[in-house]
Formats: sequence, C-alpha cells, structure tokens
Amino acid sequence: MCAHRPLSTVEVRKQNRNRVYRHLITLWEPVTKQELAFRLSMSLPTLSQNLNELAEMGLIDRSATTDSTGGRRPRLIAPLPNARFALGAELTGGDLRLVAVNLRQETVAYQKIILPFSNTVEYGNRLAELIEAFLDANHLDRDKLLGVGLTLPGIIGPDQSTIEYAPTIGVHTSTPCRFTSPIPYPTLLDNDANCGGFGEWWNRTDQQSMAYLSLSRGVGGAFLVGGQLYDGVSHRAAEFGHMCLHPGGRRCECGRQGCLEAYCSAARLSDDLDITLEVFFQRLEQGEPSCQALWKSYLEDLATAVTTIHTILDCTVMIGGSVSQYLPPYRSQLGKLIRELDPLSDQTDFFTFCPSSSHSVCIGAATRFLYDFITQL
Repeated sequence: MCAHRPLSTVEVRKQNRNRVYRHLITLWEPVTKQELAFRLSMSLPTLSQNLNELAEMGLIDRSATTDSTGGRRPRLIAPLPNARFALGAELTGGDLRLVAVNLRQETVAYQKIILPFSNTVEYGNRLAELIEAFLDANHLDRDKLLGVGLTLPGIIGPDQSTIEYAPTIGVHTSTPCRFTSPIPYPTLLDNDANCGGFGEWWNRTDQQSMAYLSLSRGVGGAFLVGGQLYDGVSHRAAEFGHMCLHPGGRRCECGRQGCLEAYCSAARLSDDLDITLEVFFQRLEQGEPSCQALWKSYLEDLATAVTTIHTILDCTVMIGGSVSQYLPPYRSQLGKLIRELDPLSDQTDFFTFCPSSSHSVCIGAATRFLYDFITQL
C-alpha cells in the first residue's frame, strides 16, 4: 500500500487560503476576523496571512468596521462578488446568448443576438467581435475575465475540440470545431445540457448527486456526482433525449424512431403546431381540446422518462429547459403519473423544476469557470 506524500508548505498554505475563501463565499456577508477564526478553528496569525493574500488578489474587502465593545473598532471582512467574472455563450441554430456572471453567480450583463450558427472560422471571427463589443458595452474589465464558456445543443468530443453530433444546428457527422480559435480568452466548449445541469447543481444548497433533464428544442441531460459531470466513456452520458420511449414511434431528428426527444421537446408543443410555447400554454389554459389532448400525452411520456431516470440513478431529477418554466402548475398531475409508474416508492419529492431563466444554459457555461477558479484558488 502506497503511503500518501506529505503536503508541502506551499500546498498547505494553498489549502488554508482556499478554505478561508470558500467559507467567506458560502456566507456572502461581512464577518470579523475573530468570528472567522472561531468558525474555521484557525489561529489568528494563519488567518491574517491568508486574508492578506486574498486582499492582494483583490478578492475581499476589509474597509468596513463594526461597532466596538471597547478599544479599536473591529474590521469586517467581505468577499467581493465582482472581483472576477466569466462569460457564457449559448450557440443555437439562429441566435447567440451572451451572459456575464460574477463570483456569486449573479448576472452582470446579458444580450441576445441574431447569429445563425456555422462551424467556420468566419463565424468564430464574428463571435469574437461580438464578445469584445459586449465587454465594452457593459464596461467589463478584461483583466478580471476568467474565461468564456461556450455551449451548443450537441455531443462534444472528449477533447472539447470536436462536435460529434448536433442535428439541430446542422452537424450530422464528427467534425473539428472551427470557431473557437479567434476568441482570445480561455474557452471551454460543452453540451448545453451539461452546462445547464452544472449551473443548477451549483445553486443547490445540498449539492448532492443530481440528474438534469433539459426540455428545450432538443431534449438532453446531465448527471452530476459530487459536483463532477459524469461524461461516460465517449462523452455521451445522460443523453436522455435519445432513450427509446416508443419503439417504432415518432421519428426523431437523430434519424431513429421513438426517442424521448420526439415526444417531449419544446418543438412538440410549438414548432409542430406552428405556434410559440407561450401560445400553446395560453390555449391549454383556455381549454382548447387539441392542446389538452397533446398535453395529457406529453405529461404521460415525461412521467415515464422521469421515473426511468430516477429508477436507474436514484437521485434528484431536476427538470430544466424552456418547457420547465411552464411545469409548476402541473406538478401534482405529473406526480400522480409518476407514482403510478414507480414500483419502488409512493414519494415524488425526488423531482423538481429549475428556476425560470431564459439564459440558464449560458449561466451554467460561465459557472464552470467560476467553479474551477474557486476550487483551485
């Protein structure tokens, strides 16, 4: 059995600094040095050294003071949310969503731009120009930029430089990614569901294992274990949208029949009827029979998918994507269907819906850089 190598002094100092910083950003409120030392069981000299390093990095503020009980007024220590930020860029067939997110995962700036996708250097040049214009328009300091998280609806190769398959944006065979090279910042390219799932996991207070089911124009998913995305052998894990729900059924954009995506995508409720999602749910509330019949079938298929995912993975199933914002009023109906299908439990508290956000996927893409910065600080 191999003995563990003892940590060097530099590594111990880094661990202590990271511990201090992560505690501060868990609180996100001012605290005195004495309170912090007590909570961390850390000596004041060691804590002072770590706070000095964090202050030099521009990550904390120590200018405010609190009431004194005698003697000098104690200084308050507070983390600075805007000390760093990351960009998220969601690429779709017809547009681009850009978001800047600070260390508290708060949206600093957001813009949606018409930009048809093309896996070309020319598209990359235009994307780089729009990123620079976005930074300028919102007065964002490039020295504080951690990186640009790029996300698209498709399977990305393990090396993050290849688009394996993305039919909704016209990529049907494995092809090198040609649009990232013009961007002059660190980049990370990943599947939209992976990014959306990671962003939602970050928001959870318990941060336990979680399956993410994304219901948008396509249907995708992600599986997170201890904060790590489980990618699978070929970087294709959690492609829930291509589980076969009805053998020989509706044709999916992947070319097969009966996939979950063919039954539970947003397009099933909008594009297939030549209306928007908002109009579909308006008509549903008004009692239009065709919408009610389709919705009944949709919920039954969704219940089957959620039950299957939970039966296999035994963890929280979070439902996200553009459809999720309309689902809360139908929670009891969906729960009843799940209870009828689940042979192991009569509880349905294992599924939940994402907070409504039109740009949660690009927030998740940016969050990958925040996570790396905070954990490796």
